[in-house]
Amino acid sequence: MGVNHLLAAASAAPVAGGGYVSIFKIVVAVLILLAWARLLAWADADAPVAHMPRIPLNIGNLFGLIVAFAIFFLIPGTFSFWIGVPVLLLGIGVEIAVYLNIRKKIVGLSDLRRQWNEYLAGKKGKKKEDTGPGEVVLMSKAGPVPVPDVNSPDKAPYDATQLALTDPLKKGADQIDIDARAEGGASIKYIVDGVSYTGQVIDRVVGGSAIGYVKRLAGMDVEERRKPQAGAMKLQIGKWKREVKVQSAGNTAGEYLRMMLDPKNRHNYTLDTLGFTDEQLESVRESIKLNNGVVLLSTPKGMGLTSLLYGVLRGHDAFLKHLQTVERDPEEDVEGITQNKLAANAPAAEESKTVDWVISQEPDAILLNRIEDPRSAVELINFAKTGRRVYIGMRASSTFEALNQWRKLVGDDNLAMEALAMVINGRVLRRLCNNCKVPYAPDPGTLRKLGMNSDKVTQLFQARTEPIRDPKGNPIPCEFCGDLRYRGRTGVFEIMKVDDDIRAAVVTGKPVEPVFRKQRARFLQEEALALVEQGETSVQEVKRVLKGETAAEPPPPAEPPPTAGRPRTSPPGAPPKAPRRPAPGAV
Repeated sequence: MGVNHLLAAASAAPVAGGGYVSIFKIVVAVLILLAWARLLAWADADAPVAHMPRIPLNIGNLFGLIVAFAIFFLIPGTFSFWIGVPVLLLGIGVEIAVYLNIRKKIVGLSDLRRQWNEYLAGKKGKKKEDTGPGEVVLMSKAGPVPVPDVNSPDKAPYDATQLALTDPLKKGADQIDIDARAEGGASIKYIVDGVSYTGQVIDRVVGGSAIGYVKRLAGMDVEERRKPQAGAMKLQIGKWKREVKVQSAGNTAGEYLRMMLDPKNRHNYTLDTLGFTDEQLESVRESIKLNNGVVLLSTPKGMGLTSLLYGVLRGHDAFLKHLQTVERDPEEDVEGITQNKLAANAPAAEESKTVDWVISQEPDAILLNRIEDPRSAVELINFAKTGRRVYIGMRASSTFEALNQWRKLVGDDNLAMEALAMVINGRVLRRLCNNCKVPYAPDPGTLRKLGMNSDKVTQLFQARTEPIRDPKGNPIPCEFCGDLRYRGRTGVFEIMKVDDDIRAAVVTGKPVEPVFRKQRARFLQEEALALVEQGETSVQEVKRVLKGETAAEPPPPAEPPPTAGRPRTSPPGAPPKAPRRPAPGAV
């Protein structure tokens, strides 16, 4: 196809008309060129958004294209086309890999999935709907709700709903609360990645009408303003559709509405995505293979206990193993697992009766998200001694506290330790936004206090305290984190393997901590600070989490309104998710 082909053709015998040109080869070359050009156009538009040097990258990408096609046309020989095409594809691959590697180091790649989904949605002909003020498409069972006319009685509550939901949804809220019970106005609060933020305050009457509007879309009784109700609806922000669980209640002062976003995905974590280190993950997997003994899974309140329970249980093959749970007020239906449900306030006797029945079914593993009856504990110990696995959820701040709770519940140290195999304690940490986190040189004295090596750790990262500014000095929001400074969450864990030395220390009344350290295990703070060294999170976030300053849950709907809103805890100073995330709810 190149110059050599033309020279050879000039001295060749006459060929029938059209024989010098291969339409197939031309089409292939043109398609590759068009695809490459499309990628260059995308990189040109993406570079400023990702805070990357646009012009140098464009020059480099264009140079790569020219070099690849020059090689393609100049390769001599009969099989030059079949050699040249791989060269072109290799050139595209190299440019993509280089660009993504640079982008990953600067802002990460997590937002590219959203861009890809939006691109596919556009190809399918899905267009963003005009929603008037705000950007949220509200959906009832009948479908998207049209924008009310200016003179419609629904116009004011529709606009108020847009005002309340748009900003939290843009920032990835996992939960949004509208409280119209206070005299000063209807307050908006939302949770992102497990941290509570204060939104706008709107007129109390308008806020109440917005609550009624959402209740109507969710299939709830608008006239009933006192009794707790529950419903469901959908909404869309940009190209993202989200399932919404709606709860309401009220008193003589007014109504309270809670919207839980994507409730089915709040605890959708597996063993691989919880946040275990490679070494911890291997240890947990080995324990799952043994499939015997009691394992205590613990976190403080609001730190992802449910996600930890379900994630570890998903480490078992639900299709090959018989798995059952006994759960008080379960938050999620887990595929392939038999869930035996108890009311949140079920008496201990009912718990014990349910545990006995589940044991009689001879499952391979049993999970309890909470345990209150010592008789249940004894039955589960005896069950675990038959070569079965038992998981028990607890609220505790460390593996040592969880261990002491278990001993106290059983009432006999020898019995409590007999079948105990492992204790896990966890927390959920927010990740720093890769786009706007700020590097700094840490103080050596502070590093020593934290147990970090000042000779090795020369740079850490923290959440920025100043806004991002454009070339003219005007403040602009971060497109990646919505100006929350953090985006997404990960779990961090402390794991105690209960061996003969641990059992002996407990039974003889000796301290457990030295034995734990002898196992070469790391305390929770050490695991968290390892993420700080990696630039994943900040020292401030570790301090916040380890001090127990978790998300400030707004009061339950039936409770009276708070006397004052919680101050904004935006960094430095997100469950979804949160997450997010996680969890991703809590991870």
